[in-house]
Amino acid sequence: MRSFADAPISQMRAGFAALKRLALFLAYAESESGQSNPTWSRMAYPGPRGDAHAIGPLLPLAIVRADEQVRADVAVIGSGAGGGVIASALARAGKRVVVLEAGDAFEPGDFTQREIMTSQLYLDAGLTATDDLGISILAGATVGGGTAVNWCTSLALPERIAREWEEQSGIATLGDELAPHFDAVRARLGVAPATHHNPNNRVILEGARVLGVHADESPRNAADCGDGCGYCGFGCAYGKKHSTAHAFLPDVARNDGAIFPNARAMRVETNGRRATVVLAQQRVGDDTFRLFRVEADAVVVAAGSLRTPGILARSGVAHPLLGRRLFLHPVAACVAEFERRIEPWIGPMQSAFSDAYNYRTGNYGAKIEVAPAHPGLAASAFAWRSRAQHAEMMERIANVATLFALTRDRDPGSIDLDDEAYIRYRVSRYDGENLLAGLVGTFDLAFAAGAKRVTTLHAKPLEVRRELWTARFRRDFCERLRSIGVAPNRQTLFSAHQMGTAAMGADAKRSVVDPSGRVWGYENLLVADASVFPQSSGVNPMLTIMAMASRIASLHEGGIPRVTRG
Repeated sequence: MRSFADAPISQMRAGFAALKRLALFLAYAESESGQSNPTWSRMAYPGPRGDAHAIGPLLPLAIVRADEQVRADVAVIGSGAGGGVIASALARAGKRVVVLEAGDAFEPGDFTQREIMTSQLYLDAGLTATDDLGISILAGATVGGGTAVNWCTSLALPERIAREWEEQSGIATLGDELAPHFDAVRARLGVAPATHHNPNNRVILEGARVLGVHADESPRNAADCGDGCGYCGFGCAYGKKHSTAHAFLPDVARNDGAIFPNARAMRVETNGRRATVVLAQQRVGDDTFRLFRVEADAVVVAAGSLRTPGILARSGVAHPLLGRRLFLHPVAACVAEFERRIEPWIGPMQSAFSDAYNYRTGNYGAKIEVAPAHPGLAASAFAWRSRAQHAEMMERIANVATLFALTRDRDPGSIDLDDEAYIRYRVSRYDGENLLAGLVGTFDLAFAAGAKRVTTLHAKPLEVRRELWTARFRRDFCERLRSIGVAPNRQTLFSAHQMGTAAMGADAKRSVVDPSGRVWGYENLLVADASVFPQSSGVNPMLTIMAMASRIASLHEGGIPRVTRG
């Protein structure tokens, strides 16, 4: 099997990657007894902290009754950064809003701080990937969507990229229009820097200080969560994270609305240019599903960039750009080993970043951040050359920092509208150059902060010791990375940001939705999630999605305008 890891045939590499990721995740993330995994003590990993205090339920939830007909002013499909915000805004404007969320609902006391919960909180049980398995995709699939499981980074769309969006979309004032909505959602979320930086994030700050390059604190939508914040990728057990379930969706319940968990929207029924009904299916037991209909005066699709196109296509929307222009912010990471303890699973997950390697080609490049590394995720990402090699690497994880290069991609992929699980995306040569330059940047920062050894996540990992990292060696290393390239499954790549697939614009021929978020040719069918992004954001997109949804809501609070024509 080892020969499959770096085989010249891409299908062999994909097969190895699939087996490795699943087997190693399960081996390190869980145990048959449900207690501590026997590997954890060898890594000094504490497992669940056990210091969370359950709080009362945040949201009243609705279960559909047999043959029930649900009526709403607005039906919102999705409860994440887009759906949650627009549902809140329209509810506060006096609308009766019904929210349909395909994922389950969890309260803080339900979160176990065990990695196995990813199977309940993420799309496809956390196994979403591109069609060639070249990029593992993390997308939230629970009440709150990605805001329930993301790493709290709350960065606004950079002004230089907003100007680029204006040119791409033809909406000349888009950046200025978004500005007050950024302010509004930041205030609602309580966005602020972290109260402290864990050792993982301090690697960026210390490395940048030594090198004399850019680094800054990341604003976050969580407060007072202490070291337990490192587990928030499996849901915040402390109730300190201001997800949409915490900060926005309660407005729906307070204004005579309803939130249906486990309710998958199958399609929107239309009558001419008007959306009239959402046909949905709710899971009401392990093997029990109930069909129901939601009659609404307007429908908002906010199921995320991976699912919104399929819903629109099944609803009869036919546009040549639907499902196209998918951006993923591909991520490449390194493993930096220190003499000192890092414990990359504790503390605020992302509290610092560096743009020292960003904007290397115009508005494109890579942002350096860190990831919380719990055993299952780390084991599935690390190279496996032998049992002994992998076990030795895992046993050093308490001294490891996990830096990554988040690439703003220029060249998009697409979603198959007939099979939405089929995601076509290849990292282009242009984007690959920026990704690899960012990866080298993680080495620079790690070594400057005192790392003794840094390793890539290639199938055949490239390991460099600190004493070798000279200017000449760095140049040779860059050339070696370029010669390997970014072919699928040569190295572990991730995506936690999915954007595009139903782009907004002023020209009906070049966009799926108009400047107000309405699907071209329909009076009352809107899209309000990252699908409407005309290009990738270049920063963690949560805040931009929220601001965009807030802007769209403000244009429709008084009623749905008359149909637009391109």
